[in-house]
Amino acid sequence: MARTWPVTTRKRLMLGAFDTIARPIASVLLRDSPRTGRRPEKILVLELWHMGDVVLATPALQRLREMYPGAHVTLLAKPHAEELLRGSGLVDEIITFEFPWTAMSGKYDLARYDRAAISSLVKRLRAGHFDISLDCRMDLRSNLLTRAARALRRVGYDFGGGGFLLTDALPAPPADRHKVDDWMALLEALVDKGMHVSPHIPEPRLTVASEEREEAGRLLAAHGIEPGEPLVGIHPGGSHDAKRWSADNFAVVGHALAGAHGARLLVFVDPDGCGSDLQLEGSALFLRTSIREMMALLTHCDLLLCNDSGPMHIAAALGVPVVAVFRTGNPSAYGPRGVNHTVVGQGAVWGSTSDVAVEDVLTAADSRLRTMRAGMRARAETGA
Repeated sequence: MARTWPVTTRKRLMLGAFDTIARPIASVLLRDSPRTGRRPEKILVLELWHMGDVVLATPALQRLREMYPGAHVTLLAKPHAEELLRGSGLVDEIITFEFPWTAMSGKYDLARYDRAAISSLVKRLRAGHFDISLDCRMDLRSNLLTRAARALRRVGYDFGGGGFLLTDALPAPPADRHKVDDWMALLEALVDKGMHVSPHIPEPRLTVASEEREEAGRLLAAHGIEPGEPLVGIHPGGSHDAKRWSADNFAVVGHALAGAHGARLLVFVDPDGCGSDLQLEGSALFLRTSIREMMALLTHCDLLLCNDSGPMHIAAALGVPVVAVFRTGNPSAYGPRGVNHTVVGQGAVWGSTSDVAVEDVLTAADSRLRTMRAGMRARAETGA
């Protein structure tokens, strides 16, 4: 999403120099085809980064379905998008590609840039003959990519260089505006006179099939976790170390919730093994899962305790209450969207972290779990 790279004076000068040199060249060499004025039939959405970023793009995908119900919507994203959006009906096609600059390390290693593969992708995008492209990243590389794809109308933000490559370059939004709202602002630029668009902003949404949920229930039952038993999910991972609260801290909070509520604990272990070292006694269940399996298991949880991470956004999009620890980053821009979620911690600017007290996380988790269990009991008593 927007502004995920550190804004430094050096980068500002470099990007400004690029714009100064490239703008007049582009005005001569790059000619846009005239717009037809017809209703868009093919739309390209770019979200090249992490799982949470794909989830935060789902409100925009929902709104596109509302605005252009007959349009063919293509998403360009990493392979995880295929699993995240399966069964959602939000897109018609997903083109997957791993761009080296979106990696957490080695992104500037030229050996990782497969020019033949990138060229093949660009040819495929051009063959799509897109009427509109939408990109919320605020990154020169994304602007170059959308221009190379030759969509008739290219909507994005004029921040991070290459704004002149867009046909609709919006001013950069405030840094603390939520990224869902950044996406929705892009769509406002597409609203034509007479088009009715709901004033309600959709929340992030994902879909789990009933068969997947039932299979997850059988897995939990096989480990002695029955329906209706309090279940707290714990995901201690994060995309980098600065986001990861201490495993010992998660263990302390988990123990306290198990003791106070009789809750069972389900630890989601990352592919890199993060979470496997949580020191939890008793009947805690540790699982390594696929994305779809994790989604299905989350629907059985009363609460997810986690860092700022993809699973945080996935749980929120599934309607699962979240208590999220923010050691770094901007919770105003990247916190869980929707109701029944609590952020603990103020975050911090790029490259730094802030302390988050165990007592504060425990208080938030205890309160959230009590509220959710009380609501469940009330609904059971009334038969709702």
